[in-house]
Amino acid sequence: MSRILEGVFVIGCALVGFGMGAPEGSGVRNSVNCSVQLIAMVHNNVAMNAAKISTGILGVMRHE
Repeated sequence: MSRILEGVFVIGCALVGFGMGAPEGSGVRNSVNCSVQLIAMVHNNVAMNAAKISTGILGVMRHE
């Protein structure tokens, strides 16, 4: 499974690098920028939810 994830990561980085090498204002570059922003937003949401869940679990464990 980790080999598959490594492959996806390498291919994703190559595609982002290719897209960022495109001329300013091109459709490829704009789509790469949108994709990177979307991934960053999802990462922030996952991190916030994980922090909330861990805080809730700690609260429950303290009351036991």
